[in-house]
Amino acid sequence: MLFLFSVVWILIASIKDKSPTALLSDAYLWAVGEESSNPNKAELNAIIDQKQILIDSLSNIIEELQNKSPYRTAIVNTTANQLNLRSQPNLSSEVVIKIPDSSAVKILYFDEEVLVLDGETGKWCKIKYADKEGWVWGNYLVLE
Repeated sequence: MLFLFSVVWILIASIKDKSPTALLSDAYLWAVGEESSNPNKAELNAIIDQKQILIDSLSNIIEELQNKSPYRTAIVNTTANQLNLRSQPNLSSEVVIKIPDSSAVKILYFDEEVLVLDGETGKWCKIKYADKEGWVWGNYLVLE
């Protein structure tokens, strides 16, 4: 009798496309009046397909972002002939290089702190110019 029950149980599980243990769990849940939480193979494949579509979509977005330049560019705009690129965001730090007026620079980061420098409110900006990185007063940059 146990053998016959086992064969029927495995046969029904095969027809329902579920594992024998999932079928037993479904039978218990049915007996206590609850919904089954065991998806069959077709439902699992549908979930996998949906997830793969999402993965493909996100992969395309990542590829597009990687193909774009991560930096914004700006033009140096100062009343002087050059702008000091400093090692730290303060006037007393070392000057790394002097950037000629109207030069294009890559913006790496705008500092969050708003300061007043020579009576003007602004922020320090970390930039890259001539393979050197450093800080300039952001008010002397015009975004492209």
